Parts: sequence; C-alpha cells; structure tokens
Amino acid sequence: MSVEDDVCNHDKRQKNHRVLKSISLVTLITLCVILTSPVLILVFFLTLTPYPHFTLHDVKLTTFNFSTTLTSNLQITISCRNYDDPFHFEKIDVYASYRNQQITLPTMLPPMYLKDFTVWSLSLNGTEVSVPPYLAAYLVQDVTVGNVLINVEVTGRLRAKSGFLSRRFRLKVNCPEYIMFGNDTDVIGSATKRPFVEWCHVGVTPLKSVMQILTSAFDNLVGI
Repeated sequence: MSVEDDVCNHDKRQKNHRVLKSISLVTLITLCVILTSPVLILVFFLTLTPYPHFTLHDVKLTTFNFSTTLTSNLQITISCRNYDDPFHFEKIDVYASYRNQQITLPTMLPPMYLKDFTVWSLSLNGTEVSVPPYLAAYLVQDVTVGNVLINVEVTGRLRAKSGFLSRRFRLKVNCPEYIMFGNDTDVIGSATKRPFVEWCHVGVTPLKSVMQILTSAFDNLVGI
C-alpha cells in the first residue's frame, strides 16, 4: 500500500469519525430535549397560573318578591386584585344564586386585560324565575327567619401569557352574603347600600391538564 493510500484512508477515517460525532451530538441533544421538556413544561405549568383575588364590597337589594316564582334585583360592587403577572379576562359572567340555583340572568362583562386592580358596579336581575318546590320550602323558611344566603358567582375564562407561551384557565368565584329581611318578603333597608368587605372563594383550573400538555409537546417533538 502506498503512502497516498494511507493518507486517503486516514482522511476517510477522520471524516467518518466527524460524521459519527455529529450524529452522536444530535442524538444527545434530542434526548436532552425529550427528557427535559416535561420538567420545563411543569415549571411553565406552575409559574403561569394566575391567582386573582375577588372581593364583594356592597350589595343593594331593591327587589325580592316570591310567590310561585322569584323576582329579584341586586346592585353590587365587586373588585378583582392581581398580585402576580397580568392576565386576560376572555369571558366573564356574574349572576346571583340561592342554594346552587341561579336566580338572576348572567351579566356579561367585556373582555379585559388585568394588570393589578379593577372594580365593577353591576345590576343583577331575575324576573319570575321558576323555583323548584323543595327550594321554595327552604326559601320560605329562610325569609321567615329573616336571613337569606345569596351567593354572587363569577364564572368565565382567563388567559395567562408569558412571551410566546400562553395558557387558558377556567374561573369559578363564589361570594356568599346573608341578606336580612323583615316581615314576609320585605327587605330591610332595600333603598340603601349595605357596605361590607366579603372575601370570595376563587377557583382557577387549567383547561388542559399537565398530561395533555406533555402529550401535545411529545407529539410536536416526534413530528419535528
């Protein structure tokens, strides 16, 4: 074998070695991406969850008439404070309920971007709302006692965004408040607001679970 052949073979071995190193490096990077993606997605899942705080400030009940149906009107002031990263309200409805039964039509709020704080003054109305017999019995009993627990509820969707990543969440807020009554169904102080500060129970749940996000990310990696 000549010297030229030796040099040629040596060059081929070096070239093959570089190709193998490149393949190994690409394989290693791919494995690292696959193995670290769940961790990164989990961190993203935990850090990109909004935690809004809702407060019911006052209620004015101007109408609450009950016979076979219920007609009611509530004027409320409710606020939302955000201590974390800003997020979007994509859809939000506010209504009143009694013992898990909706008694007013939902009042839809416009989509908005919440940076730190906002407050709404709303009118919640329900006209001749049908009440199931078992619920009517409870309502008559509560009015007779003089206290009716009304819940102001907020439902909707949130969207949190960080850079080019975003996630959507389901919002469920419950603000309980006792309304005082006089004789029969007359409301005490119905023409005046009753100021107070009532912290609301807030639930924020992702529209997609961690497993769904991981599955989607894996499918995207496989498709690359």
